Amino acid sequence: MELKPKTPDEPEKERKNDFARIHGDRLRDLLEPGEELLGVAAVNWQRSMFKQTVSALGVTRDRIIVQPLDRKGRFDGQPAVLVRRDEITKGSYGGGGSGDSPSSWIMNSSSIEVKLKTSGGEKYKFMLMTGGGMFGGMAGGPSQRNGAEALVSFLDAGRSI
Repeated sequence: MELKPKTPDEPEKERKNDFARIHGDRLRDLLEPGEELLGVAAVNWQRSMFKQTVSALGVTRDRIIVQPLDRKGRFDGQPAVLVRRDEITKGSYGGGGSGDSPSSWIMNSSSIEVKLKTSGGEKYKFMLMTGGGMFGGMAGGPSQRNGAEALVSFLDAGRSI
């Protein structure tokens, strides 16, 4: 086994944890002219009780973009799901833990569960790490935190939902 030295320009930790850098370009390709990508986060998209998909979530001022990934975290050709703010009839978010146990407290401090319902009847449930708290570095770090904050701001801006 050959050991390779770290390049001083890009520490290994940053290369592994910069989800926004890795997936941001693909999400930018899905933007409309003049639209800006405010945040990128890795999410666990619960499609049904028995099916979950790791996805890249992009947040803009007016919509969210959810791009499913394969098991290795790469784009696998599935189409992205685009949800406009004006399509959302109900939205909520809260801590990702449930119950009154130490593991629930840790989950509540380091993850968010987001639920959305659209005017077309679609329901979306996402779980994402906040990039902060006890496991901040292992949970995506600053880019994940930025994406989570952008998603929460997106939901808060549409509080009439």
